[in-house]
Amino acid sequence: MANSFRFKVIIPEMALYALTYEAPVNIISGTRVIVEVKKNLHVGFVLGEGMRDFNGEIKPIEGVIDNKPVVPPDIWDLAVWSSRVCMCNLGAVLKFVLPKQIIEGEKFEAPPKFETDNREFHETNNFSPFDFERVNFFVNELDKPERTLILFPNHAAAKNFYTHLPEHIKSEALLWPASKSWKHWLQVYSGNFRIVIAAPSGIFAPLCPQKIIIEDEASSSYIFSRSPKISARSLAGRRAKFLNAELITTGRMPSLKTFLRVHPEQKKIPERKNIILVDIFYSQQEEFNGIDGKIPLTFSLIKHTLKTLAQKRNVIWILNRKGESAEVFCEKCGQSLKCEKCGGIMRSEAEGKILVCKTCGSLRELPEKCDNCGCKFFKGKRPGLDALAKIISRYSKDFHVYDKSSKVSQMRGLILSTQKGLDLCSKINPGLVAWLDLDLELWRTEYNNRYNVFRMLYNSYYMGRKENSDRKVLVQSRTSGMKTASFLRSGWQKFFQDELKARQEYLLPPYGYIVEIECENEDLREKILDDFANAGIFVMDPGDKELPLCINTNSLEAVRNVVEPYYSTRSIKITVRSD
Repeated sequence: MANSFRFKVIIPEMALYALTYEAPVNIISGTRVIVEVKKNLHVGFVLGEGMRDFNGEIKPIEGVIDNKPVVPPDIWDLAVWSSRVCMCNLGAVLKFVLPKQIIEGEKFEAPPKFETDNREFHETNNFSPFDFERVNFFVNELDKPERTLILFPNHAAAKNFYTHLPEHIKSEALLWPASKSWKHWLQVYSGNFRIVIAAPSGIFAPLCPQKIIIEDEASSSYIFSRSPKISARSLAGRRAKFLNAELITTGRMPSLKTFLRVHPEQKKIPERKNIILVDIFYSQQEEFNGIDGKIPLTFSLIKHTLKTLAQKRNVIWILNRKGESAEVFCEKCGQSLKCEKCGGIMRSEAEGKILVCKTCGSLRELPEKCDNCGCKFFKGKRPGLDALAKIISRYSKDFHVYDKSSKVSQMRGLILSTQKGLDLCSKINPGLVAWLDLDLELWRTEYNNRYNVFRMLYNSYYMGRKENSDRKVLVQSRTSGMKTASFLRSGWQKFFQDELKARQEYLLPPYGYIVEIECENEDLREKILDDFANAGIFVMDPGDKELPLCINTNSLEAVRNVVEPYYSTRSIKITVRSD
C-alpha cells in the first residue's frame, strides 16, 4: 500500500500478541478499528506505530470505527500499565476493564472533555480505628464539589454506605453495579454523576475523578481474582497521578506499602487491660473419639466468656477449622482421603459420614475401605467447629455456630465461628472476641501471613465498636503466636517496624516482588524453567505442577523479558505480588 502507515493492533477477543496492519491514513492510538484475523473480522485497538522493517505481507485495516479514541485516556493508561506490571496480555486486560459493547464495536458519542484543574497529585490519609469516624469523614469529603470516586472492599459495604448517605449527596451519586453495566457506564461517561461509590472493580468507572478515596485500603479484597491480578489500590494511585488528582487512603490500619511510603500516625492504641494473652500450655485439652488432636479451653477463656455473657453481651469464639475434623486419613497406611475432582484435602462433616473438599467444595461419602490398602478404619485429624459445638452442648444449649446461611438477627449469646465471624462484629458489637488457637492462623507459609493475622486481631478489637463501648480480645496461643498477638498492646506502628525489618532482610514485598507462575503443562513448565536458567534468574520450584513457580526479585524487567513470549499462552497464569 503506497504511502501507508503501519500500526500495532491488539484484539481483546483473542489472546494474541499485537499484530501489525496498515492504513492509508494516520490513526490515533486507542482508536477502535476493524481487522481481519484468520479470515474473520474482529474489533481491535490501535496501540501505536507498527514494525517498519517487516518485509512480509501486511494486511490492511478494514475499517475505522471511531474518529477519535472513545476510551478515556486515564482508563487506557490503566489498562496498558496493568498489562505491563502484571505481565499479561493487554487484550485480556481490555476485555476485563471495558464493557463488552465497546469490545464488540458498538458506536456511541464521546462526551466533551472534563475541565481539569491546574493542581498537582497529592496524597493524604485518615486511619481511624472507629468506623463511624471514617464514615463521617467520607460524607464531609463527598459534600465538596469535586468529582469523587470512593472504593470499598466489597459491594455490600459500598451499598451500605450509599444507602445511608444524606439525600442531597445521594442525588449526585451512583452506586456502581456489582457486575458490568453498559447503561451505568454511559451515564458516568456522559457526566450525569459527580460521585461514584463502588467495590474494587469501580476503579475503571469513566468518571475522570478529581479525588479518589480508598476505604480499608489494606484489604486483600482489592486484589482482582482474575487477570490482571493487581490491587485496585495500586490502580487508584496510578490513576490519581495520571489525572493530578487527590488520593486519600483510609482504614483501621494501613497496608505495609502505604506505611512505608507515607508513615501515617496511629491515633489510638488498644487498652492494655483489654488484650488478654493466654498460653495454651496450661489449658484443658478436650479430646474427641476418632479424631487426633485437641481443642484448648483455658480457665481464662471460660471465666471471661461467662462474665461477658452475664453482662448480656455477645461473645465470639474463633476456631478457623470447619466441620468435624480438618482431614480424614486411613488408620493403617496413613493416606489422607482426597477429592475425586481436584485432589484436594477433605474435611469431615455430619458425624464424619460426609467429606467436603476444602479446595473446590465437592462432596463425597466416607468410603467403605481405603483405596490404597483396603483398611476399613478411618480417623480424623485436627478437630473443627462441629467438634467444638459438641463440647459446648454438654454444658449449654445457648450457643450458635455461624455460617453463611445464619440469620444475624438470631445471633446472640455465645457464637462459634471461623474468621468469617469477624463480619459479625459490625452487626452485634460483641463484648469479647476469643481466638481459641492463633497458631492455626500462623502455620501457613505465605510471606504476608503474619501481617494478615495481626490485621485480623486488630480488626477483631475495633470493628463495629462505638467510641465509648468496651471490648476484650482474648488470644490463646503458644510461643509462636504470642509475639504477634502482643503487638496489639503497643499498636500497629511497632508491629510494622518489626515486620518491615524482617522483610527488608529477605527482599520481600514491599521492598521487592514475588512473581508466581502457574503452569500444569509439564513440558511447558520445563521450557519456562530453562528460559529462566539461561537468563540467570533463580526460580523456586516446589516440584509439584499444581504449585506455582516462585521468583523473588527487586526488578520485574528481567522476569518480564523471559515470560513475555508466553503472554498469549492460556496454559500459564502469572501473579505479581508487591505488598
